[in-house]
Amino acid sequence: MKTIAREEFNSLIKTFLTDADDVIISKLWDYYILIEQENKKYNLTGFYLDKLVKEGIIESILIFKEINKKILNLSNKKVLDIGSGAGFPIIPYFIYNPTFHLTIYEPMAKRVNFLNQVINKCNLENINVIKIRAEEATEFETFDFISAKAVSELKNLIEISHHLGKMHSIFCFLKSANYLAEISNASYITKTLDIKYNTLNLDTFFNIKNILVYYQKTKKTPSFIPRKWSTIIKDNLKK
Repeated sequence: MKTIAREEFNSLIKTFLTDADDVIISKLWDYYILIEQENKKYNLTGFYLDKLVKEGIIESILIFKEINKKILNLSNKKVLDIGSGAGFPIIPYFIYNPTFHLTIYEPMAKRVNFLNQVINKCNLENINVIKIRAEEATEFETFDFISAKAVSELKNLIEISHHLGKMHSIFCFLKSANYLAEISNASYITKTLDIKYNTLNLDTFFNIKNILVYYQKTKKTPSFIPRKWSTIIKDNLKK
C-alpha cells in the first residue's frame, strides 16, 4: 500500500493546524492509514496520498473550525451528520475537537463498518454510527446541530432531516458554487417549513470553493414531512 511518509503527514498537519498536539496527530494518522487501506478494497473516497491529507482531512477540520466559530459552538451539543461516507468533514474535526456527542447516519454497510473501524482504531468516545437513511429515522427533535456534505440537493437534505432537529436547532449543509440554484429549487420545502437561509462563504483552503448554507429551525415539522424518498426527489414537488 502506497502512503505518504509519516514525517510529511506530521508536517502538513502542523502547518495548517498549529494547535494540534501529538495525540491528535497520531489519531489523524491512524485515520489516514485506514482510508488508504480501505481504498484498495473499494471506492471509499477519490482522495489519495497528499490530496487525501490536504483536501480530505485538513480541509474538513478547517471547515468545521469556521462552523464552530461563526455559526454554532458545538461544545456539549448533540450533533448529527448525514451520509458521512469516509467521514468527511465531521470525523477529522471530531478527532481534532471531540467536545460534542456525535451521531452518524450512513445507509451503506461497507461505510458503516469502516467508520466503526475508525472509532475503534482512534479510540473515539461519544460517537454512534447507525445504518439508516435519515428520512426513516425516528429520533424526532433530538439534535442541536445537523450537517451534511454535498451528497444530495439542498431540497432533499432539508426534507429528510428537518424532523430530527430540536426547535431552534441549526442545520448546515456544505455546498459549492451552484448553491443559489439549489436554494431556488428548494422553494416547496422552503415555504412549507418557513426557512430563512443564511450562507457563509469559506476561503478556498486548497482547490475547492466551499459554501455553507444553513438555517435555524423555527417551525415544528408537519406530520407529512419527510415524504417518501421517491416523492422527495421528483422535480415537481407537491404534497
